[in-house]
Order: sequence, then C-alpha cells, then structure tokens
Amino acid sequence: MQSQTAVRQVDRWIDAHKKDLVDLTCRLVSIDTTVPPGLNYPKISQVLARELKELGVTPTVSHIPEATIKKRVSPEVGLKGPRPNTYATLKGEGEGPKILLNGHVDVVPADPSGWTNDPFEPTIRNNQIYGRGAADMKGADACTIFSLKALVETGAKFSGVIIPTFTTDEEVGGYTGVNYLVDKHVITKDINYCISSDSGIEVLHVAALGDAEYVITVKGVAAHSGRGWTGVNAIEVAAGLIEKLKALGQEIGKRRSKIPSEPMYGTKKMRPGLYVNMIKGGLKGNIIPDTCEILVDRRFIPEEKAAIVEKEINTVVREFAKSSPAKVSMKKILGYDPMLTDPNHRLVKVVRKQARKVLGRDTPLAGSQGSTDMAVVTNLGIPVAVLGATRQDSNIHGIDEHVRINDLVSITKILTHSYLELLAFPAR
Repeated sequence: MQSQTAVRQVDRWIDAHKKDLVDLTCRLVSIDTTVPPGLNYPKISQVLARELKELGVTPTVSHIPEATIKKRVSPEVGLKGPRPNTYATLKGEGEGPKILLNGHVDVVPADPSGWTNDPFEPTIRNNQIYGRGAADMKGADACTIFSLKALVETGAKFSGVIIPTFTTDEEVGGYTGVNYLVDKHVITKDINYCISSDSGIEVLHVAALGDAEYVITVKGVAAHSGRGWTGVNAIEVAAGLIEKLKALGQEIGKRRSKIPSEPMYGTKKMRPGLYVNMIKGGLKGNIIPDTCEILVDRRFIPEEKAAIVEKEINTVVREFAKSSPAKVSMKKILGYDPMLTDPNHRLVKVVRKQARKVLGRDTPLAGSQGSTDMAVVTNLGIPVAVLGATRQDSNIHGIDEHVRINDLVSITKILTHSYLELLAFPAR
C-alpha cells in the first residue's frame, strides 16, 4: 500500500517547487528542437542530463549512429545533425517492478507570423506558459523530472526501478529514439510498466492510431506550355489520382474501432482516415511540369493491419497507373503501428485512480486520434498508460501553443503518486 505520509510529503514538495517546474519548462521550450531537421538535440540533452544528475544518478546520453539513420530513415524525412537520447536508472530499496518513463524532446515547426510572441521565447500569461512545445511536450518532460526529484528530495521509499527516457524524432515517426533504445536493449521485455506523458489531462489514453505516410510520384513529360499537348502534365495527372485517393479516404473514414475515442473531437469511437496532406510540382509558369509528388497520410485503427493498409492504397495507385499517360510510383517513408493496452491492466487502473484523487474527477479511458512511438513499447508486451498536460484548447502544433501551470503541477503529482503505488515499499 502507498504511504499516505509519503504522498503528503511529495505533494508539499511539488507545490513548494512550482516556480522551479515552470522555470525548467521555459528553459526547455527556449531550445528550438524543431524536426525536421532536429539540429538542437545536443543542447536539450545536456539540460536534461544535468537535471537527472541532480537525482544522484549517472545519466546516459546515447547517440543514434549516423549509419543507422541513413539505413533506417528515408531522406525525404529531412533529418540532420546528431540524435542523442537521454536516460537514467533510479533504483529503489530492494527488488520490485520496473517502470519506464518516456517523453520526446522534438517539436513541430512554428511559423512566427501570427504568434503573439516568438514561439521559442516562452512567455507566461494568465497562469499559462506559451511557446512551441510548451504543451507537446516539454512541460510534461519537466513534470517527469520533478516527479522524480519529489521522490528523491523527500526520501520517499520505493522498491524496484524507474527508468526515465527522453527521446528524439517522435513528431516525424519512422526510426525514433524509442526504436533505438529498444535495439540498444535499454527498453526490454522485462519492464513491467510504461508511463508516457505525451498526451492530455482530460482523458487517459490506452490506445493510439497507427500511421503510415507514402510519397506518390507522378512522372510526366516536360514541354513548353505554348505546345502543352506535346507533354504530359504531371500535376494534372496527379489531380486525377488525388480524386481516387479522396474517394478511398471517404470509405475508410466510415470505419470505426471498438475503442472509445476522445469525446472532445466529435467521434465516439476511434476512426481511421486517409488524407493527401502535401503536394509538390512544377518549375515555372510556362513549363508543363514533368514531376508531381503527393504525400498521403493514412491513420489506422488497432483493428487494421499495416500490410493491408498499404495494399489498399497500392491497389488504387496501381489501377490508376494502368490508364495513366504518366508513370506512377509509391514509396512508404515512415510509419507507426497502433498502440494498444488492456484497459483492465493494473497500470491503467492505478494511473486513473491517482488522476481522480489529484484532479477530483475521472479521466475516461480513450484511444488517441494521434499516433505515437509508444507502439514500439506495447509491441514488446509492455503496457503503456498515456496521460499528460495538454488540453483541447492548448492548440498543440498551432499558433500560441500553451500549457496551464496548474496542470503541470497536477501531472507531476499524478506521476509521483503512481510510482508510490506501483512500487510500494515493501513490494507486494
């Protein structure tokens, strides 16, 4: 059982260090870790390593070899620079379960136009921190650090092991830092639980969509636009293919998972989708374009299989190509499997119970309409519970992204309380 004295002590410590929690969040946000390309990973890794060292442990900073990136990541993704992943091992008193903690350090691009302040100069207004990554998910990374500091600084006893990890490239998918730590045997099947804070505070995620992105290239024939009939216009051909893909997407969008979805987004059950999200083609206004590339983003529910998803798209592309005057090819550039944890697992019950105690309300179980590299962890048989500091109105990936300071405090407490129950001393 949890020691209620320990719970009260860590809560008082977290409340007393709220300013420090905010300060770390702002320091992390101020480091531009936009991916692609991900050039400032070493800088944020140094900050996190220093914070972990204050726990009395020796942090490890492990770089993904450049040769591995070249082999495992398509050049279209646009990664550049070293890719350090930071982790540590915090041991309790005696044998007990192992808990893996994970957060990613990368953020999506931010165009400063439209922002109230520079997205990488964090500002505090109305008890909220504004900046790219404040909600997704540098605030939550700071929560992870301070949840562990609360244990260490108060001398709370626990058994077993806690392994905090801060990894790269979650926002682009494919071969991320989590994949690398699995290959490096830092993340192994003998880990009992995983808690990720890459999510919101309004629901507890036990599932997430799979994701597969494909680049489809249409190769036509260039010509002077005054003699356009002598060429093959790749953009116009691609437009016809887009219509076929749109029709497929409409059919896919009718499907539903058995798993409840986040109620705030207008669907009761998780739903898949297919979207044409990028298009690139043309050189000049008086040249018939000979190349057009389109990017297809296919999100799929846990009931769907990656191989079938790819076959479904490939069938449409292949059928279209048969009657096309242009050459059409398709290449997968990245992907995640769906994530799925048994909603009745002890981990889920514990995190949900502790969230209810801290927040004074329930956090319903749901599947995320996003995708996550935590699928790599569930594929090892490790249960994952995902609860973080974002809200529907946090505007993650958008202008003026922000996180509530009170939510950072709450998530830090929920994390710490969960450790104290899962790793109760002595272990039971």
